Amino acid sequence: MLIAGVVGGGIIIFAGLIYLAFREPTRLSLLGYCNSNPENCIVLGNENADVSVVEVSDYGCSHCRDFNLETSPTLAAQYVDSGEVKWVVVPFALQGQTGAFPTMPSTIAAMCANEQGAFADYHRALFELQSTPLFNTEEGFMQAAAGLGLDTEAFSSCLNNNTFADRVIENITMAQQAGINSTPSFFIDGDLLAGNQPITVFQQRLDSLLDS
Repeated sequence: MLIAGVVGGGIIIFAGLIYLAFREPTRLSLLGYCNSNPENCIVLGNENADVSVVEVSDYGCSHCRDFNLETSPTLAAQYVDSGEVKWVVVPFALQGQTGAFPTMPSTIAAMCANEQGAFADYHRALFELQSTPLFNTEEGFMQAAAGLGLDTEAFSSCLNNNTFADRVIENITMAQQAGINSTPSFFIDGDLLAGNQPITVFQQRLDSLLDS
Protein backbone atom coordinates (compact mmCIF):
# COMPACT_ATOMS: atom_id res chain seq x y z
CA MET A 1 0.00 0.00 0.00
CA LEU A 2 2.87 2.31 0.84
CA ILE A 3 4.50 1.62 -2.54
CA ALA A 4 1.21 2.17 -4.31
CA GLY A 5 0.76 5.48 -2.50
CA VAL A 6 4.25 6.65 -3.45
CA VAL A 7 3.73 5.64 -7.08
CA GLY A 8 0.33 7.30 -7.18
CA GLY A 9 1.73 10.46 -5.67
CA GLY A 10 4.54 10.44 -8.21
CA ILE A 11 2.06 10.14 -11.05
CA ILE A 12 0.07 13.10 -9.72
CA ILE A 13 3.22 15.24 -9.37
CA PHE A 14 4.39 14.24 -12.87
CA ALA A 15 0.99 15.08 -14.34
CA GLY A 16 1.12 18.44 -12.55
CA LEU A 17 4.54 19.19 -14.00
CA ILE A 18 3.32 18.37 -17.50
CA TYR A 19 0.35 20.71 -16.99
CA LEU A 20 2.64 23.52 -15.84
CA ALA A 21 5.03 22.95 -18.76
CA PHE A 22 2.34 23.21 -21.40
CA ARG A 23 0.13 25.81 -19.78
CA GLU A 24 0.22 29.21 -21.49
CA PRO A 25 2.29 31.57 -19.32
CA THR A 26 0.48 34.36 -17.54
CA ARG A 27 0.74 37.46 -19.69
CA LEU A 28 1.41 40.95 -18.48
CA SER A 29 -1.59 43.28 -18.32
CA LEU A 30 -0.70 46.33 -20.41
CA LEU A 31 -3.45 48.35 -18.75
CA GLY A 32 -2.04 47.47 -15.34
CA TYR A 33 1.43 48.40 -16.58
CA CYS A 34 0.19 51.78 -17.84
CA ASN A 35 -1.72 52.45 -14.64
CA SER A 36 1.47 51.80 -12.67
CA ASN A 37 3.67 53.76 -15.09
CA PRO A 38 1.51 56.69 -16.27
CA GLU A 39 4.57 58.55 -17.55
CA ASN A 40 5.10 55.82 -20.17
CA CYS A 41 1.60 55.77 -21.65
CA ILE A 42 -0.90 58.31 -22.94
CA VAL A 43 -4.47 58.35 -21.69
CA LEU A 44 -7.14 59.90 -23.92
CA GLY A 45 -10.61 60.51 -22.57
CA ASN A 46 -12.03 59.81 -19.14
CA GLU A 47 -9.40 58.25 -16.87
CA ASN A 48 -12.17 56.86 -14.66
CA ALA A 49 -14.25 55.28 -17.43
CA ASP A 50 -15.44 51.74 -16.71
CA VAL A 51 -14.36 50.45 -20.14
CA SER A 52 -10.80 50.71 -21.43
CA VAL A 53 -9.00 50.18 -24.73
CA VAL A 54 -5.21 49.87 -24.90
CA GLU A 55 -3.75 50.55 -28.35
CA VAL A 56 -0.34 49.38 -29.55
CA SER A 57 0.58 50.79 -32.97
CA ASP A 58 3.74 51.31 -34.99
CA TYR A 59 4.22 54.48 -37.04
CA GLY A 60 5.55 52.53 -40.02
CA CYS A 61 2.65 50.07 -40.11
CA SER A 62 0.17 50.70 -42.94
CA HIS A 63 -2.68 48.96 -41.08
CA CYS A 64 -1.99 51.20 -38.07
CA ARG A 65 -2.15 54.22 -40.38
CA ASP A 66 -5.48 53.11 -41.81
CA PHE A 67 -6.90 52.51 -38.35
CA ASN A 68 -5.76 55.86 -36.98
CA LEU A 69 -6.79 57.92 -39.99
CA GLU A 70 -10.05 56.18 -40.87
CA THR A 71 -11.45 54.22 -37.91
CA SER A 72 -10.08 55.94 -34.82
CA PRO A 73 -11.73 59.37 -35.35
CA THR A 74 -15.20 57.80 -35.42
CA LEU A 75 -14.52 55.67 -32.34
CA ALA A 76 -13.11 58.69 -30.51
CA ALA A 77 -16.17 60.80 -31.29
CA GLN A 78 -18.54 58.02 -30.31
CA TYR A 79 -16.93 56.63 -27.18
CA VAL A 80 -13.91 58.60 -25.97
CA ASP A 81 -15.16 62.17 -26.29
CA SER A 82 -18.36 61.13 -24.51
CA GLY A 83 -16.36 59.91 -21.53
CA GLU A 84 -17.57 56.32 -21.82
CA VAL A 85 -14.22 54.77 -22.79
CA LYS A 86 -10.70 55.29 -21.53
CA TRP A 87 -8.34 55.03 -24.53
CA VAL A 88 -4.72 54.30 -23.67
CA VAL A 89 -1.89 54.45 -26.21
CA VAL A 90 1.38 52.65 -25.51
CA PRO A 91 4.14 54.39 -27.52
CA PHE A 92 5.81 51.49 -29.30
CA ALA A 93 8.07 50.50 -32.20
CA LEU A 94 8.18 47.18 -34.04
CA GLN A 95 11.43 45.31 -34.37
CA GLY A 96 12.92 45.47 -37.87
CA GLN A 97 14.61 42.74 -39.89
CA THR A 98 18.02 43.98 -38.74
CA GLY A 99 16.99 43.70 -35.10
CA ALA A 100 16.74 47.46 -34.72
CA PHE A 101 13.53 49.44 -34.17
CA PRO A 102 13.37 51.65 -37.27
CA THR A 103 10.43 53.80 -36.17
CA MET A 104 11.87 54.55 -32.74
CA PRO A 105 12.57 58.19 -33.79
CA SER A 106 8.88 58.70 -34.66
CA THR A 107 7.81 57.23 -31.33
CA ILE A 108 10.18 59.49 -29.42
CA ALA A 109 8.86 62.47 -31.43
CA ALA A 110 5.31 61.56 -30.41
CA MET A 111 6.30 61.54 -26.75
CA CYS A 112 8.06 64.88 -27.19
CA ALA A 113 4.78 66.26 -28.56
CA ASN A 114 2.96 64.73 -25.61
CA GLU A 115 5.25 66.74 -23.34
CA GLN A 116 3.49 69.81 -24.77
CA GLY A 117 0.01 68.28 -24.51
CA ALA A 118 -0.35 67.55 -28.22
CA PHE A 119 -0.07 63.77 -28.42
CA ALA A 120 -3.38 62.98 -30.16
CA ASP A 121 -2.88 65.48 -32.97
CA TYR A 122 0.79 64.63 -33.41
CA HIS A 123 0.04 60.88 -33.37
CA ARG A 124 -2.28 61.45 -36.33
CA ALA A 125 0.21 63.75 -38.07
CA LEU A 126 2.89 61.04 -37.96
CA PHE A 127 0.58 58.60 -39.73
CA GLU A 128 -0.19 61.25 -42.34
CA LEU A 129 3.56 61.49 -43.01
CA GLN A 130 3.90 57.75 -43.52
CA SER A 131 3.57 57.76 -47.32
CA THR A 132 5.71 60.88 -47.83
CA PRO A 133 9.49 61.46 -48.09
CA LEU A 134 9.30 63.19 -44.68
CA PHE A 135 8.28 60.00 -42.89
CA ASN A 136 10.45 59.13 -39.88
CA THR A 137 12.77 62.10 -40.49
CA GLU A 138 13.72 65.01 -38.28
CA GLU A 139 12.53 67.41 -40.95
CA GLY A 140 9.13 65.76 -40.92
CA PHE A 141 9.00 65.80 -37.13
CA MET A 142 9.79 69.50 -37.02
CA GLN A 143 7.28 70.40 -39.74
CA ALA A 144 4.54 68.50 -37.92
CA ALA A 145 5.44 70.22 -34.64
CA ALA A 146 5.41 73.66 -36.26
CA GLY A 147 2.10 72.91 -37.96
CA LEU A 148 0.54 72.16 -34.59
CA GLY A 149 1.93 75.33 -33.04
CA LEU A 150 4.32 73.59 -30.65
CA ASP A 151 7.34 75.24 -29.10
CA THR A 152 9.76 74.01 -31.76
CA GLU A 153 12.88 74.91 -29.79
CA ALA A 154 11.79 72.78 -26.83
CA PHE A 155 10.60 70.06 -29.18
CA SER A 156 13.92 69.98 -31.05
CA SER A 157 15.82 69.76 -27.77
CA CYS A 158 13.65 66.82 -26.70
CA LEU A 159 14.34 65.04 -30.00
CA ASN A 160 18.08 65.64 -30.01
CA ASN A 161 18.45 64.46 -26.42
CA ASN A 162 16.49 61.25 -27.07
CA THR A 163 14.64 62.17 -23.90
CA PHE A 164 12.10 59.36 -24.06
CA ALA A 165 14.17 56.56 -25.60
CA ASP A 166 14.37 54.56 -22.36
CA ARG A 167 10.62 54.75 -21.85
CA VAL A 168 9.93 53.55 -25.38
CA ILE A 169 12.31 50.61 -24.93
CA GLU A 170 10.56 49.73 -21.69
CA ASN A 171 7.20 49.89 -23.47
CA ILE A 172 8.47 47.57 -26.19
CA THR A 173 9.59 45.03 -23.60
CA MET A 174 6.31 45.19 -21.69
CA ALA A 175 4.22 44.94 -24.86
CA GLN A 176 6.12 41.83 -25.87
CA GLN A 177 5.47 40.34 -22.44
CA ALA A 178 1.79 41.10 -22.95
CA GLY A 179 1.82 38.99 -26.12
CA ILE A 180 2.07 41.73 -28.74
CA ASN A 181 3.84 40.52 -31.89
CA SER A 182 2.04 42.56 -34.55
CA THR A 183 0.36 45.93 -34.93
CA PRO A 184 -2.12 47.35 -34.53
CA SER A 185 -3.18 45.38 -31.49
CA PHE A 186 -5.77 46.34 -28.91
CA PHE A 187 -6.78 45.15 -25.48
CA ILE A 188 -10.47 45.88 -24.97
CA ASP A 189 -11.05 45.48 -21.25
CA GLY A 190 -8.16 43.03 -21.25
CA ASP A 191 -9.22 40.94 -24.27
CA LEU A 192 -6.83 41.03 -27.22
CA LEU A 193 -8.12 42.19 -30.60
CA ALA A 194 -5.43 42.02 -33.26
CA GLY A 195 -5.37 43.89 -36.56
CA ASN A 196 -7.25 46.75 -38.18
CA GLN A 197 -10.66 45.17 -37.80
CA PRO A 198 -13.83 46.68 -39.32
CA ILE A 199 -15.22 49.47 -37.17
CA THR A 200 -18.31 47.38 -36.45
CA VAL A 201 -16.13 44.85 -34.58
CA PHE A 202 -14.92 47.59 -32.22
CA GLN A 203 -18.42 48.99 -31.83
CA GLN A 204 -19.95 45.62 -31.04
CA ARG A 205 -17.28 44.88 -28.42
CA LEU A 206 -17.58 48.29 -26.80
CA ASP A 207 -21.38 48.40 -26.88
CA SER A 208 -21.53 44.96 -25.28
CA LEU A 209 -19.26 46.07 -22.43
CA LEU A 210 -21.05 49.39 -21.94
CA ASP A 211 -24.46 47.69 -21.86
CA SER A 212 -23.43 45.00 -19.38
